Amino acid sequence: MYGLLKYSLCFMIVLGLQSVYGQKSKGIPVLFQNFGKTTGTAIVAAPALPGSVTALTYSNAVCPTPGTYAIVRAVRSAECFNGEWIALSSDYTSDYDTAMSQGNMMLINHASHAAPLTVYTDTIKSPLCAGVDYTFSAALINVDQNVICASGNDFPVFAFNVESASGQVLFTDTTGTLGFASPAFGYKFSVFGLKFKAPAGHSKLVIRINVLPSAALCGDDFAIDDILVSAEGPDVLANFANEPSNYVVKSVCFQDAKTITLSGSVNPFYATPALQWQQSTDDGSTWTDIAGATSGTYTRTFTQPDTFLFRLTGAEQSNIANPACRVMSRVLKVEVDGLPKNYKAISNSPVCAGSQMQLQAQGGARYQWNGPNGFYDDIANPQIFFSNLKDSGMYYVTIYSLGGCRAEDSTYVTIIGTDVKTIADTALCKGEKIKLDVTQAVSYSWSPPQGLSSTNIKNPVASPDVTTTYTVKIIDRFGCSDTAQVTLTVKNKVAVKAVMNVIPYLCRTYDSLHFTDNSTGVLKKWYWDFGNGYTSSSQKTETQYYNVSAGVGAFEATLAVEDEAGCTDTVHQTLRVINNCYIAVPNAFTPDSDGLNDVLGPLNAYKATNLIFRVFNRSGKLVFETKDFTRGWNGTINGVKQEPGVYAWILEFYDASGRRIRQNGTALLIR
Repeated sequence: MYGLLKYSLCFMIVLGLQSVYGQKSKGIPVLFQNFGKTTGTAIVAAPALPGSVTALTYSNAVCPTPGTYAIVRAVRSAECFNGEWIALSSDYTSDYDTAMSQGNMMLINHASHAAPLTVYTDTIKSPLCAGVDYTFSAALINVDQNVICASGNDFPVFAFNVESASGQVLFTDTTGTLGFASPAFGYKFSVFGLKFKAPAGHSKLVIRINVLPSAALCGDDFAIDDILVSAEGPDVLANFANEPSNYVVKSVCFQDAKTITLSGSVNPFYATPALQWQQSTDDGSTWTDIAGATSGTYTRTFTQPDTFLFRLTGAEQSNIANPACRVMSRVLKVEVDGLPKNYKAISNSPVCAGSQMQLQAQGGARYQWNGPNGFYDDIANPQIFFSNLKDSGMYYVTIYSLGGCRAEDSTYVTIIGTDVKTIADTALCKGEKIKLDVTQAVSYSWSPPQGLSSTNIKNPVASPDVTTTYTVKIIDRFGCSDTAQVTLTVKNKVAVKAVMNVIPYLCRTYDSLHFTDNSTGVLKKWYWDFGNGYTSSSQKTETQYYNVSAGVGAFEATLAVEDEAGCTDTVHQTLRVINNCYIAVPNAFTPDSDGLNDVLGPLNAYKATNLIFRVFNRSGKLVFETKDFTRGWNGTINGVKQEPGVYAWILEFYDASGRRIRQNGTALLIR
């Protein structure tokens, strides 16, 4: 929309050309090229420009080749030359005009040239007013990634010319180099402009943007958008009468036949200022003068639904008839509403008692609800957070447009209910497990999850470390939910765990064992059954003796403990009978995987403790070490088979009486 054209000072870079940002207002565009817009989601090249407006060759590719241009709405970095270009998501026009959200720009892949190259030229067809200030501007951006070429960057430089119809250059200026764009706030265009006074004696003027001669090494590709020529002049102010100055939109209802007054003025500048109000009915694409509306106020009564745009223009009295010589105000919008359309009222009914009941209305700017139990609200989507059966019934809503036009709708709400039960509160010992249970449902959700075997089944197993209240939420076959709770009280702080420490082997035909209690918990009772006919109720025990007769393969020992809260635990230990407890190391082994003498290691070390077995080669290098007597050496190092021959070994351990034993010898590896 031309009336809303603005420039962003935050991202402006002026490189030689005179800044277009001064104290003066912009005029009605007398030439404006924004390259149109595209539809759809795909990034495709728009049709070519007329051949007379550019010396560049057209490309129908979104990544034009060197020396060509394309008309596109975005630059996809990954698609163009292996990421050589920046990712540019939109054109310059889209920054200030939402109606141009898919606007196009001219994308140029700059190539080497020895003479100035015309990027864009056009003829100003509207006659200008001699002596009036004008601005010729364009938005530019470098689209190359910020890199340094091996042979140096060659940033583009532009010349802005205003020429006569015969080609005489009347006004000209050049930019500095157009360097890399900054990603700090997203890549932004920079606006460059040339100011000039319209000369007398020229009915038509030509504008031209040239890119100056370039070696086109790198850093030279660019995009251009919003080529604009417009008058400059004093600020023109426009407001709604009796409204704050920041109001630019006013909404009314056609039924009310509202009368609205616009007021405006032009700041001191013209010797004989003149005013003219204009109107647009096509969203700002075209503007027409309102007959007779030439004073500082304009009053109108609105009785038909529509959207109206207004602005005030100003110029010298002698130039006011020529729109190309005027400056203009901001745009004021009057929205005359008809009856609300596409309105409706709905709810999330049916809902379960205790859950959130939601109403929703749309199609208006404001709403008034009424319903059962004195319900009232004035928002679009009111809610009853904890509904009950009494909230069932018809809910009515009056829907108002922004301008005050009214319509009505309604929706019926049904509240339904459910019930849920679980097991009674229970006390248990720490470490003990108990199965929870709840009313049959479709889905279950238990919390907190700590101490639960599962959180989404009907009957999870619970074993909390501390007293815990579990909450279960169920959803029944109607989709309704409810909750219940059960508290599990943990009677003790430290879990009772019976732990018996004993070497679980007995040697024929007579042997002894020493039992040690390593149980945890705040214990007060112990009960031992050693399996040899003797029992004890003391924590510390005496050495136990066993007659291991022929045919007896094992004994069973038991320890039961109890703490101060009455919590108990029991552990059982099988005492295995061993025919031979004499510890020895073979003098030869054959690692051929036949199941016989395949490894070298100590035999029968069942009752040895702190055992360590090492094997050395003839050079004295350690080739094997283990603390597990059941795991011997298989004759390899890192999977590599070792040479046959004699290997030395050392065995160290403590025997059943606590004596430190050290043995050594040699063994023959046979292959």
